[in-house]
Amino acid sequence: MNKKFTLLQLFSLVDGRLSTKMDDVYDMLNHICDEELFTHQLPTAMDYLKSKNPEWFQELKEYLYDVKEALGTDDFKTMMNFVEDNNEEFDIPQLKDEVDISNLGSFITENSLLISKKEKRRMKLEKLKECQGQQSH
Repeated sequence: MNKKFTLLQLFSLVDGRLSTKMDDVYDMLNHICDEELFTHQLPTAMDYLKSKNPEWFQELKEYLYDVKEALGTDDFKTMMNFVEDNNEEFDIPQLKDEVDISNLGSFITENSLLISKKEKRRMKLEKLKECQGQQSH
């Protein structure tokens, strides 16, 4: 299934600088990943998208690189002026229609920002318990 998104919207995903509303980022990543993502999952979903590097993503990345080269700058305001003046629509497919995404769920879970923080806290607690155990001997 495909869905149309504008260059202004897609700039946020391809370039990494927010060019539109966060609702657009949710909408794009939910469509692309065919998931209903939570806020803390967006960076991980973005990492997954980059790792799969579908053809449309490569083409838009190359296009924006060429625009930066032609303009002679990567200045955000200059880029936004160009994008707004040339805000065409692109028909974006879901990842599952282009690549194997059988590991999407496990990738999002294993790389979750929440799990990483939780794991760090667990490790700190274990280290603290070790230190307290050594002091009591």
